[in-house]
Amino acid sequence: MRSGFRTAWGIAGASVTRTMEPIATASPAGERLDPATARAPLLLRRGLWVGLVVVLTGVAAAWAWSWLCGTEAENPTPLPVIAAVPDFSLIERDGRTVTRADLLGQVWVADFIFANCSGPCPTLTARMRSIELALTEREPDVKLVSFTLDPLRDTPEVLQDYAKRFHADPKRWLFLTGNDEPAVHALVEKGFLLPVIPATETNPLIHSNYFVVVDRGGRIRAFHDGLDPNSKPRVLRDIRKLLRESAAP
Repeated sequence: MRSGFRTAWGIAGASVTRTMEPIATASPAGERLDPATARAPLLLRRGLWVGLVVVLTGVAAAWAWSWLCGTEAENPTPLPVIAAVPDFSLIERDGRTVTRADLLGQVWVADFIFANCSGPCPTLTARMRSIELALTEREPDVKLVSFTLDPLRDTPEVLQDYAKRFHADPKRWLFLTGNDEPAVHALVEKGFLLPVIPATETNPLIHSNYFVVVDRGGRIRAFHDGLDPNSKPRVLRDIRKLLRESAAP
């Protein structure tokens, strides 16, 4: 794109340079012409070439902008349906029970963390916070859902403190825990299709860093690496695509 733009600019620029070369100021009969009359063809041609440069520059700029910004209009392909999230019943940080059915009708993004994680969890939660800040009041049907992988230690009170550290909006962002760690790990592995390796006496808990985008029907539609700094615009793109898809007749 840049090469083509430089080429168009170079051709137009060279043409302008050539029109500025001296032209004859005498008539065929050898009579001296009035200076204003002699300059008229030069000014006319110079004006035409300057206009051409402006047009070419505008076309190149418009093409570049279209190429950089073209997204959904050029790529209307729907997101694939990967799997359905199974039923679950967990406890939110405010003490209420949240189920899969409670999230139906909303687009949501899930991640998997635990409060005392010394690895990627703080980064994942900070990235989720960044996604939250990018959502607008005109997108109320979007939720963020963080599942703890250490439910026995991550009580609702612990998750409440953890959420406050990241200024998570309780109306937008849920933090879910439970009383059965194997069941939570099974939900992540079999329901969200992501690996979990429980902690041992010598090794910490190991888990996936992926964000999972879920549609209004509770179906997984996309995965994005939460540690990738470029994941945020992709997650937002998929959220908004699913909002439009769900709103379509």
